[in-house]
Amino acid sequence: MSPHRAPAPIDPAADAALLLRRIGFGTLALVLPIASLVSRRAAVVLAPIGVVLLIIAALIEDPSGFVAILKRSVLSLPGMILIGLVAWAVLSLVWSPFTSSATEKVGNLVLAVVLGFCGNAALPERMRASNLNLAALGTGIAAAFALALIVVAALRHAETDAGVERGISVILIMAWPALAWLLSRERGLSAVGLALVVGLLALTRFEDGEAVAMICGAVAFGAVTANRETASSLIAAGIAGLILIAPLLPFLLIPIVSLFPQGAGDFAQSLAVWADVVSREPVRLITGHGLDTVLRGRLMGALSQSAPTTLLFEIWYELGLVGAAAASTCLYFAVRAAGRMPGALAAGGVAAFTTAFALSALGFATLQPWWLMTLTAVVLMFGAIARGQYRTDRPVAPLPLKGAGTSRPKAGGLA
Repeated sequence: MSPHRAPAPIDPAADAALLLRRIGFGTLALVLPIASLVSRRAAVVLAPIGVVLLIIAALIEDPSGFVAILKRSVLSLPGMILIGLVAWAVLSLVWSPFTSSATEKVGNLVLAVVLGFCGNAALPERMRASNLNLAALGTGIAAAFALALIVVAALRHAETDAGVERGISVILIMAWPALAWLLSRERGLSAVGLALVVGLLALTRFEDGEAVAMICGAVAFGAVTANRETASSLIAAGIAGLILIAPLLPFLLIPIVSLFPQGAGDFAQSLAVWADVVSREPVRLITGHGLDTVLRGRLMGALSQSAPTTLLFEIWYELGLVGAAAASTCLYFAVRAAGRMPGALAAGGVAAFTTAFALSALGFATLQPWWLMTLTAVVLMFGAIARGQYRTDRPVAPLPLKGAGTSRPKAGGLA
């Protein structure tokens, strides 16, 4: 009679960490996109909760590893530049005329960066596929629900609720990690179905520029798929370059826009205001006027109502050359890092950054709390998916074991 194998020892701490990690990632990937359709503050509440649960799981399972990864991320060159950007935003409170509102804005920015660093460090070395499936499930359910709400509103001849429109924005940007995960697992039909639903949603959002941004993301996705290194380098340089030359854009575009007087009235006015700001206060291009001065200045009359709402104008007007240089460098490193992710994640990551930048350049939700938390969740989802890919490299067998006569299956899958 063969002896029975001894049962594996029960580790309550490890089980608790696995449960907390699943709940935390599920909060970000499954609950957040669905809840965004019914609550305007869903991302602001759920993103910190999800990250805190991931951190607790990491501290239970491997606290030293969490601290080591966090330290390495913070002390890396991109991490230091990002911290420098946040520090400059905090310092701009000194000369911002709207200190109270600017303090709240910089607090949201600091929170998003802290959650990003800590959440990334809390992700395990190997992410379970059962957790990562929640990304596609959450985005797919939310997208189908959003389409149903739009159809119902159209049948009733009613306007789509503003909360639903904001939720659609969350779904669109979160669709990229979901699509990347499906493609990395070779689930082509599921990826096509999700892409069709998300595409239909994007077509309902032409007025706010989200459809144009998604098209830019799709073009980036195709370009990186065709040639990863070249496309990611060009897109990273293009995004960084646009931020750096932003003060020159009104002078370059005004002669072109003047050739189309009938269809560019508002746009021409905003360019004129932009050019006037650059010409009137060139010294302020170095330091900026301080955080939150664009929105508050427009409300208080210190800035024309025709002033641009694009991030390209806001970052220079509020944070000046120092902030613009730091932001452009951060985005360059981020896009390049996304282009080095394995498989379909490279195309999805670059497409997500392209979409987010295009939305910000078109004046959509710049530095609003819910948008910052949504972007943080998207970055963490890509980090988790990168840790959930198959490992196809086999360790080299010791010399005596080679040719032993027993063929072993190729290592793969997740622990």
